[in-house]
Amino acid sequence: MNLNDFLLSVIKKGASDIHFKVGSPPVVRIFGELIVTKSPPLRPQDTSALAFTFLNESRGRRFASFTEIDTTYSIEERARFRVNIYKSKGHFSIALRYIPMNVPELEKLGIPPKASEMALEPRGLVLVTGVTGSGKSTTLAAMVDHINKNRRRHIITIEDPIEFIHSDIKSVINQREVGVDSPTFMAAMRSAMREDPDVILIGELRDTDAVATAIRAAETGHMVLSTFHTVNTKETINSIISFFPEHEQVQVKAKLAANLRGVISQRLIRKKDNTGRVLASEVMAITQTIRACIVDEEKREDIPYYISQGASEYGMQTFDQAVMKLYKADLISYEDALANASSPAEFERALQFG
Repeated sequence: MNLNDFLLSVIKKGASDIHFKVGSPPVVRIFGELIVTKSPPLRPQDTSALAFTFLNESRGRRFASFTEIDTTYSIEERARFRVNIYKSKGHFSIALRYIPMNVPELEKLGIPPKASEMALEPRGLVLVTGVTGSGKSTTLAAMVDHINKNRRRHIITIEDPIEFIHSDIKSVINQREVGVDSPTFMAAMRSAMREDPDVILIGELRDTDAVATAIRAAETGHMVLSTFHTVNTKETINSIISFFPEHEQVQVKAKLAANLRGVISQRLIRKKDNTGRVLASEVMAITQTIRACIVDEEKREDIPYYISQGASEYGMQTFDQAVMKLYKADLISYEDALANASSPAEFERALQFG
């Protein structure tokens, strides 16, 4: 079986990730579980050949001076992958993440309607957070698609690499890839401010400079969408503030409270029938009470409570509320519901008395 046939066969079985390393057969992740394929173990020359299959000539030259690189790989119009090539014990290892060819709609992802409202805000900062593999890039792409279908905006995306491909519908979209269209994230972000954007998508806020630039862009009237590696909304606020030195934090808290429009935190939970995974999302919209919590560290612990209380009026929900909905819909097991609840004890009490 050639490479393309192999990749198409495993994604047909539900694979989200594919791993190639020397001394092991290819390994695939299906519904969150790693499965070793029945192929022969790979030799150094096999992974080396694969690495340069995934790289075009210019990226191949660039890779010669690095020990890891991100790129993408497409199979005609049938499949697309994000590819990370890196060295392990002196040999090439490769990780592929499957990217669906079509951008999913927000509603079909199972995200509450509040996310659609956030996407159409005229200005501000919206963050999608979660661990690696929780679907953050997919949600961002769905938000861009929602804007594209409903608003006439100039959207600039800054990605490493470009994942979902967008075509202009109502909006004009320019997708820029770090290392191809711009040398660095920061160069692309600074340049974006001079390119008349209405919406700027930043693939990931990785450091203090990126966070500061994102807040500044929101402050100057742009809509900024990005991802962050945190597990819930409260931790997201704490982590952003902690990026900055203590003497800057009062100002940062004020700017964040003024410009943040919402945080969507995500977890993927195994379905009860083992046919895939389903999304649980914590959604925090910005109210005067939430703004006060951002500014006042002592009140920040109360953010989950205020999110839970804002469900009906503001469209918010905590992880525990999201997990409860999935459990009551018989989509996830009791054990997986407890494992993914932020407060298992409170979740059990809610089941008994709610």
